[in-house]
Amino acid sequence: MKTTGIIAEYNPFHKGHAYHLQKAKYLTSADYTIIVMSGPFTQRGLPAQTDKYTRTRMALENGADLVLELPVPYATGSAEAFAQGAISLFEELGCTDALFFGSESGDLNALTSYARLFEEEPEDYKNLLKYYLKQGFPFPSARSKASEEYLLYTDHVCVCSRDDADCRQESELLEHPNNILGIEYCRALLSRSSKIRPVTLRRASSGYHDTSMNGEFASASAIRKAIAQEDLSESVEAQLPKASFQILKDAFKTCPPLTMDAFSAALLYRLLTLSRQELASFQDVSPDLAARIENNRFRFTCCSAFADLLKTKELTHSRITRALCHILLDLHQADLDSLKTNHWPVYLRTLGFRKSAAPLLNAIKQKSASPLLVKAADAQSVLTPVQYALFEKDVLAAHIYESARVCQYGADFIHEYTRTPVILP
Repeated sequence: MKTTGIIAEYNPFHKGHAYHLQKAKYLTSADYTIIVMSGPFTQRGLPAQTDKYTRTRMALENGADLVLELPVPYATGSAEAFAQGAISLFEELGCTDALFFGSESGDLNALTSYARLFEEEPEDYKNLLKYYLKQGFPFPSARSKASEEYLLYTDHVCVCSRDDADCRQESELLEHPNNILGIEYCRALLSRSSKIRPVTLRRASSGYHDTSMNGEFASASAIRKAIAQEDLSESVEAQLPKASFQILKDAFKTCPPLTMDAFSAALLYRLLTLSRQELASFQDVSPDLAARIENNRFRFTCCSAFADLLKTKELTHSRITRALCHILLDLHQADLDSLKTNHWPVYLRTLGFRKSAAPLLNAIKQKSASPLLVKAADAQSVLTPVQYALFEKDVLAAHIYESARVCQYGADFIHEYTRTPVILP
């Protein structure tokens, strides 16, 4: 039996995802595919447009066999935390043969070279990275410049100033988000000397940030924008598999897509009750960002406008939305540091599966280091204290998401303990 893992958000599940899933099964000769998926909040710190159970159903209807939830400190974390948490989960299963992911590059050797560099951190590279950070570059830019110079110009390094237009060009490979995630996946596998084989597929869809709905596969960003602006138009329908479109259409009858601004009141309350020192304790909130938040909180009108207000040359919009999400969800940097020190612990929260995947579920029961958590009520009795703490964070995130849905659309509150996995034949 061969199994292939995919790390995803499926926000929403579109034709590009369907193509990716089909290729994963074909290129890795997989009997089963396991999806590790973000819960109610995504890696950019934004709420998913629809809940995790709806997105799980989309994945299963389009060929996935098992969907597990990525714990929220990882799901909303940096590329490193996102990748490390997901890979840790696949390792915990004990039966994952391959990891299949899309990248703009499609060149596994190139991605692995950067992964090895970032994992081993040679002294010359660390010195270059420190130099560019001191120059004021944001970490992604500093890392790009340092790695490019280390890999190509180690024998004759010409340091650059931040404003020098003729400085070394940043590596094109590190300018693309899926390449960056791919590198972190490979890095996480290397750090564990994992037996899981990475396989990458060059993205056939539009660019990650492309907002055009033209072409065979529009980006998820474009589809989300179209959904938010036009509801479920023909252009959206054309980009989603038939099953996904119908599932989304049914879900939006009771709860239209949630946006960042649905959480404005809850976030503002947090910002008004926390000191600068307390703000600086959250994931991705530096002392400088904490000061900006404190100094500007009385100019708060809504989440999206506040994120725009906080953005600087050094602080990317994604970094800010992640930071605000961590404040909202009460996710602290010290807790993430502890998870890192303890080799990124996880637990196995089952969001859905196919009955036809019974052999896969049996293999997991036999080989996994942790039990599959199917009923939330069983969590305290079957999970370790560290795992249960992660579970509690996921429950809180789900309830905050549910509260926004209730307040915005008047729907009934659904407690996470009453949820059951999505099960298909």
